[in-house]
Amino acid sequence: MNTTTRVTAGITAALAAVTLTACAPSSGLAGGDPTNSASSESTYRVGVLAPMTSWAGAIGVDMQQGWDMYWSENDNTAGDYAIETVWQDTASDPDTALSKARLLVEESSVDVVVGPLLASEGLVVADYLDQEGVANLAQTAADDLTQRLASPLVVRAGSYTGSQMTYPAGAWAASEGYSTAATLCVDYAFGWESCGGFVSAFTAAGGTVSTQLWYPGDASDLSSYVSQLASLDVDVIFIGSAGGTDSSNFLRSAADFGLLSKTPIINNCCTTDQAILQDVGDIALGQLSVSNWAEGNDDPVVAEFVADYEEAYGVLPSSYAYGMYATAQMLAQAIESSTTKITGEDLVSAVKAVDLSSTIIGGGSLDEYGNIVGPVFLRKVVAREDGTLWNTVVETYDDVSQFWDFDPEAFLANPSFSQEFQAQ
Repeated sequence: MNTTTRVTAGITAALAAVTLTACAPSSGLAGGDPTNSASSESTYRVGVLAPMTSWAGAIGVDMQQGWDMYWSENDNTAGDYAIETVWQDTASDPDTALSKARLLVEESSVDVVVGPLLASEGLVVADYLDQEGVANLAQTAADDLTQRLASPLVVRAGSYTGSQMTYPAGAWAASEGYSTAATLCVDYAFGWESCGGFVSAFTAAGGTVSTQLWYPGDASDLSSYVSQLASLDVDVIFIGSAGGTDSSNFLRSAADFGLLSKTPIINNCCTTDQAILQDVGDIALGQLSVSNWAEGNDDPVVAEFVADYEEAYGVLPSSYAYGMYATAQMLAQAIESSTTKITGEDLVSAVKAVDLSSTIIGGGSLDEYGNIVGPVFLRKVVAREDGTLWNTVVETYDDVSQFWDFDPEAFLANPSFSQEFQAQ
């Protein structure tokens, strides 16, 4: 899929409500054709839940490409097993995600489920898989999946919590000497968590957040919010967008109102993801963000992955493609670590024991709750020699925990992040 097609799928679909179609992945069965045959002793069947259509359809394509790339490189095998992937489209909807999870377990007899991505999907699917005793290699950033609702059958592979990625943004703002801040975040769990991470770290370091603005997830125009930000007298602004049309709309409005040149801005991962950069172009140059992924990272392992992915698909890998590639690496190592077919809690334990330095993640570990403790990057949007925009590493925060520097017991005794609760 070329850049124009990918951006159209991710940006235009949310506005026009166009249904996207995705080709059947090379590594397994098409999502619409589940099989009733049980997984054999020589085959390891993986069910993948991804948003292949609706507003997050472009993200699903990225997930598919990252997953397929790893298994193509490794002949669709792990240890003594042939890997068979059964894809199901969640259509970016939690009810659909649950019904598709049932298909994977009850009709396709999968050995493990990878995904889903969206927070609203992730929690309901994890609860069902927990009841069925099926291991879940989750891709969602929903905090509570590995916090208050943690399960021995869930591990967050290839992804971090929403707040985990933004604690370093608050720490960075404080280290720059900024004492006052305002935030603008999407008004649902991911936005609350993105803002909560920034606010918690910033206020713990002595900063003050004077204004917090929230916009609905289906907002098509952010100009009224941007104009309010432009009128404020604060040292720094944090943006926690959802990574769809909202991200592009924010950047365009911020440019129109002169906000990008007026006040320092630090963004969450999604605001400068690849699809957004290709959509808005040079408007995004110089924008700072925080994420567990930076496609402009000059680490040799990352650089090789980026080059191979770009050669295969004609675009740079997003965090979603990276996350699925990393998940495939972790699953393969877990399968290879056992002399028998490993499933359920045993599989999750094996995934938690994987040496992350041997994966594209590059280091860190998995905590007792099933969440990665690993690097978060402060990134800057720059242009490569060929003019392609990408996120380069400004600073690396190693071994970032989902609890940041806070006591886990005290952290979990507090409520989940919401509009009403923003600072640990």
